[in-house]
Amino acid sequence: MKKIIVILMAIPVMAFLLSACGGTLEYPDWSPEIDFEPPAEYTVTIFEADNPSPASEARLADPRPNIILIMTDDQPPQTVAYMPTVKNILMAEGVIFENAFNTTPLCCPSRASMLTGEYAHNHKVYTNRFPLGGAKKFDDDSTVAVWLQEAGYRTGFFGKYLNAYRTLRPSGLVPPGWSDWSVFLGNDTKDDRRKPNLQYFFNFTMSENGTVVEYPKRKSNYGADIVTTQAVNFINDSRDEPFFQIISYYNPHSPYIWAKRHDDAFRNEWKWDQYRPPNFNEKNIRDKPEYIAELEPFSPEEVDITYKQIIRSLLSVDDGVASVLNVINQTGLEEHTIIIFMTDNGLTAGDHRFGFSKNCPYEACIKTPLIFYGPGRYTPRKESYLVANIDLAPTFADLAGADTPESVNGLSLIPLLEAETTTSWRDAILLEHWPTEQGTGSIIPEFYSVRTMEWKYTEYETDERELYDLVNDPYELDNLADKWKYRELQAELKVRLDILKEE
Repeated sequence: MKKIIVILMAIPVMAFLLSACGGTLEYPDWSPEIDFEPPAEYTVTIFEADNPSPASEARLADPRPNIILIMTDDQPPQTVAYMPTVKNILMAEGVIFENAFNTTPLCCPSRASMLTGEYAHNHKVYTNRFPLGGAKKFDDDSTVAVWLQEAGYRTGFFGKYLNAYRTLRPSGLVPPGWSDWSVFLGNDTKDDRRKPNLQYFFNFTMSENGTVVEYPKRKSNYGADIVTTQAVNFINDSRDEPFFQIISYYNPHSPYIWAKRHDDAFRNEWKWDQYRPPNFNEKNIRDKPEYIAELEPFSPEEVDITYKQIIRSLLSVDDGVASVLNVINQTGLEEHTIIIFMTDNGLTAGDHRFGFSKNCPYEACIKTPLIFYGPGRYTPRKESYLVANIDLAPTFADLAGADTPESVNGLSLIPLLEAETTTSWRDAILLEHWPTEQGTGSIIPEFYSVRTMEWKYTEYETDERELYDLVNDPYELDNLADKWKYRELQAELKVRLDILKEE
């Protein structure tokens, strides 16, 4: 096992990071302007690659871009404001899609949609566990990794793959399409009795190109830092060929464990804003589906404690982003690399009486930060088009010159990234959910929603319906479904929804 090298930002690295902060940040709706800057003494932690070297002249002459997807797990969208590198570099110098969605707001189906470009009703990974979902249910014969590898890309996956990956046999199985593979398996294989949600923070095992490697519990074996170290070494090792990489952090997933070096973050002199949207622990739920009444709201104090744990945990991801930028700079690949940042699903933080939950059709669950950072390629700005996780795979294929199968539901984002005038972009997106095996998702009935720029219409299998005017009621407080004044609009949206369900 390689030793993790942790250093504070050296002067050249600091200069590089600051030099990338020249843009004017336009805050998207999911990340309102929060007056946050870490204390002056705070420094980002950089994880160095082993012996970084400049890319070859032949690689620099190759126009094919490197593609790096950095993904978090269960991140409330607005919390990007507490990630200094993401906020001051990726967002300030990137294209921010403020209306980006995960079409099924749950880890495994969302990740399967990212890899295939398909809605969950087509790839048929409905939940996190077999037989309805999980890694066993996923057909991995045709994914974006396969397409890009066939197009001549080196491919690498680091971190959390699909839920229940550890159940695949043989243990440590490497799916098709991946040149390099370093993925969490879970806890120490000798003891499966440990709390499952701790499995990717400390005392875990990983499949490293099919070999099961144990990482015993010690401070230097913090999961996010292991992933970062492996990821930056992949970049350096791949510098002379085009590569596609997914860096998939488990942070800030519950139980929201953070690195020891961040113990003091968001305490004392660290400032942060309480999350109190108008729908926080919503009082009037008479117009809401019946399952909302089954929820047990967190107290404001409980929400604040957990919220600080989440943003503290995200600082390790921010260190990872800074480390990726650092090695890209060291290899001279800045203008040959596109970095994408997002989460697999959003997360409530007291919205609509949910504590910290996903699976719901409300904005806090379905929205994701989506940022494309491509220095010299894309004009920094905010875009309001409706985009989704299903658009990633066709976009990456388009960038790499790879073919995509007809099964893909998503659209390439290239025209939007290049600021081309388009009148043919989608004006509605499908959202869908199936009850999970446990947790809050188990009490939410199967639902399908159509989300437009102005409206959201949801149908539950219980025959309950919701309709929200997102322009005048962005926090979804007033359910307009089945009201006489909106009968024609509701009928039109139902037709749109039925069409999307058949795609």
